[in-house]
Amino acid sequence: MKRRSALLLSFVVLGLPVAGCGSDDEDGTEAKTSEQPSGGAAPDTGGAASSVSVNMKNTEFLPMDVKVKVGGTIKWTNGDSFSHTVTKGSGPGAKFDSGNVAGGGTFEQKFDEAGKIDYVCTIHPQQTGTITVE
Repeated sequence: MKRRSALLLSFVVLGLPVAGCGSDDEDGTEAKTSEQPSGGAAPDTGGAASSVSVNMKNTEFLPMDVKVKVGGTIKWTNGDSFSHTVTKGSGPGAKFDSGNVAGGGTFEQKFDEAGKIDYVCTIHPQQTGTITVE
């Protein structure tokens, strides 16, 4: 009986390390692989759209760089509790200035000429953005 118990114990002791040698998803490789976008599900970040939304949040334009089609419109929404402006700095097309956009407010601008436009919040000069009109 002692021999049988000893044999059983040795299988249990030897079996535990073997049980830990199989596939282990806790090392992160599985999670990293699953986070990679698949061919069909990758977001389209390179093309211009007819309508673009930009948030003004935490004294930033989010996204900071956007693309819009010629004739397209960008709508800025102030997600902060204080005012911002959307003011053209340089680039093609008409000048624009939203004036003070209060918290929760919006401003829209249509873009009719292709090119790169730099803009700024005149209240917070470090808050800048770029528009590429295609």
